[in-house]
Amino acid sequence: MNVLLLTQFFSNTKGGGEYVFSLMAQVLSNKGNNVWIITNRIKDEESTSHKNIKIIFVPPLLEHKGGHPPSFIDNIIYSFCALRAALSLIRKEKIDIIHSNNFAPALTGSMLSILTSKPHITVIHDVFSLYENYWKLWGRQPNVSRLNALLGPFFEKAIMKLKCTAIHTVSEASKDDLIKFGVQKPIYVIHNAIDIYESLKLEMVSFQFIYVGRLLFYKNVEVVIKSIKILKKSYPKITLIIVGGGPHKTILEKLVTDLELQDNVRFLGHVSDSEKKRLLSVSQALVFPSLCEGFGIVILEAFACRKPALVANVRPLSDIVEDNKTGFVISAHDENEWAKALEQIIKEPGKAIEMGCAGRNVLEKKYDPQTMENNLLKMYNDFINDKLIH
Repeated sequence: MNVLLLTQFFSNTKGGGEYVFSLMAQVLSNKGNNVWIITNRIKDEESTSHKNIKIIFVPPLLEHKGGHPPSFIDNIIYSFCALRAALSLIRKEKIDIIHSNNFAPALTGSMLSILTSKPHITVIHDVFSLYENYWKLWGRQPNVSRLNALLGPFFEKAIMKLKCTAIHTVSEASKDDLIKFGVQKPIYVIHNAIDIYESLKLEMVSFQFIYVGRLLFYKNVEVVIKSIKILKKSYPKITLIIVGGGPHKTILEKLVTDLELQDNVRFLGHVSDSEKKRLLSVSQALVFPSLCEGFGIVILEAFACRKPALVANVRPLSDIVEDNKTGFVISAHDENEWAKALEQIIKEPGKAIEMGCAGRNVLEKKYDPQTMENNLLKMYNDFINDKLIH
């Protein structure tokens, strides 16, 4: 099978959606399928290579800036350049199916499907417009594009109406959101996965918790910082490690200063993949209080390291984490409840280890690359075979 993937960011180290496209290419190519990716080159990042993966870079050069999406102009340039590169590629290499990431790549995939009659599947990870005041709150963050905030709702609605054969989403919660949003196309739920690795056998750092992800308003990291303040008197050595960057960082840093937690909360910025695994492995648990997610792939990374995940009571996080079994599901805005959960991890390290091991079992049974590959190929064949029949 010859598959064309369209995505602006193609990375195996930064961002959940970006990582998933990288893993999709890997699992498809490992079985002998030929995969072409049309993407932007990312500043200071090397691309992975594989005999069955061909990467075609188009302008513009992008920089990974945490939570900052490409600008409106960057999106237009990508769409035009990717369209031009893909048209000759589809005819020359006899591409069977086009699979696009959200926004600009979805626009390109739609135009290619119209021009070539090839099946086009687009990934929609989440529906931001269903979260109350999302775009207004997005625009209030420091150093973000006000134009993106203004145009975001329009483009999100437009993406749903583009020509595509089906929509691929990553959780049942996102499928429900798409239906609420009025999508009537076929929707396939293919859960995210990670390349499962052996957990590191490192000594745990007591009282240490970790957040990994972009620093954006909806990630709700404030609630965990406030819970650290509650616990500081009883546990002076309690520490929250924050890995990642984004426009909300300055607001979080001010909160840390206002609460006098400079010795208890550490901002590490972006770290290497190996360092991320090490930090997860030595921490007592992952905290992930996000209010709006399509999936939450860092939960799987915590499970891989045999660590429990403490998440907000928001779908799909509450679908992935089973309360009191693989972690804790906690009221999103209640810092007292978060403090209780953190304290339980501190007081009952044996239970925390049990929950982490249970998470590892869930990961291996439900979120492995083989399952993702099987579901992708089934989805592709549904439309390739249908096209041959008709």
